[in-house]
Amino acid sequence: MSDEETQLRVERGEEEFIRGLFSRHYAGIDAASVTPPQIGRREFGLGTWEKKIESRHLWFRNQAELKSYLIRNTPFYVSYSTAYYEFPDRRPMPKKNWLGADLVFDLDADHLKLECMEKGEHEKGWVCANCLSSVKEETVKLVEEFLVPDFGFSKNDISVNFSGNRGYHVHIRTPEVSGMSSWARREVADYIAGIGLDTWSIFTMAGARMNGPTPGSSGWHGRVARRFIQLLEAGKLEAAGVEAKLARRLLKNKVKVEEGVARGNWDTVNMTGPEKERLARAIVSSAGVHIEGFGEVGGEVDAGVTFDVSKLIRLPDSLHGETGLAARKISSVDALSSFEPMNDAVVFSDAPVGVKCGRVPKFSMKGVEYGPFANEECKLPEHVAVYLICKRKAKLWK
Repeated sequence: MSDEETQLRVERGEEEFIRGLFSRHYAGIDAASVTPPQIGRREFGLGTWEKKIESRHLWFRNQAELKSYLIRNTPFYVSYSTAYYEFPDRRPMPKKNWLGADLVFDLDADHLKLECMEKGEHEKGWVCANCLSSVKEETVKLVEEFLVPDFGFSKNDISVNFSGNRGYHVHIRTPEVSGMSSWARREVADYIAGIGLDTWSIFTMAGARMNGPTPGSSGWHGRVARRFIQLLEAGKLEAAGVEAKLARRLLKNKVKVEEGVARGNWDTVNMTGPEKERLARAIVSSAGVHIEGFGEVGGEVDAGVTFDVSKLIRLPDSLHGETGLAARKISSVDALSSFEPMNDAVVFSDAPVGVKCGRVPKFSMKGVEYGPFANEECKLPEHVAVYLICKRKAKLWK
């Protein structure tokens, strides 16, 4: 099905309807809720109905200025710099005088290998419950399995907000990360993704014996060992690149192999030297590969966002022009697991609005299921109508 068939031509009437609702929303909020730390050092970028960043190099002195601008001009997208500048509104970029930047991670459902997308259960750009659940799990994994244990950040150093559409943004603003270079930030992203893992820093040869990590080892050592045990238990070693003959021998001796790995001895089935080398390389390589039934061991972050030290990113608690949802700040890292975007990021009312829907798959908002729709007129709650109009799936209908 083409984009022309699945999206409606939404015209000026719909644009002004949404703008009016956005403006009233901004008029009623506490200005502090949309004001980032050190606002006077940030560059802002604003988007229109058609383009997410239409203008940039904007600067606001304080929260009152920002709120006033949002009420009067009502952009459909509001982004701000992860960087701090001496002169945020100057151009070209070198004249801003970069002072540092937050460390930011962007996780998006579109970057995940999800069955709902790969099997064509919905078109690209639509976000289903599985998309939202999966990207939340990845965000929890980033925090709980990488940022806290491997990098030593406190949960109090980490803030998370829903992107307003199909993902999450994770921010760290400690003095230790502010001055990190783009190269150093790329190294962080590569580590999380498991890019460039050195096989022989994880495995060692002591004479004829192959020593390796245990499932309880820290960092990537433990991840590699746990990945091996999971694949062995599931009979998936061949899918990870282990040669068939060796995979069968390891599976046949599964109990002995697992007991050995628990002690760091990976050579309980008397492998040849070449077999040991190929096994080590296959298991390390598999950690960053999607195998049916097993996701990547590494974290799924958009590395380009992390290493870009002048990146503009969605302003927390601002409205997203593609959904009408708030880019909601989540109260704490621990509260992330219970956060439900299609309920907790909804800001508009239940007042009925007449719309004509195009082709819309089944979805839920605020615990109520809607659709599927196929070119039909109906009355929907305001927050649902806004969502579909912003998604170009409905237009106003009297």
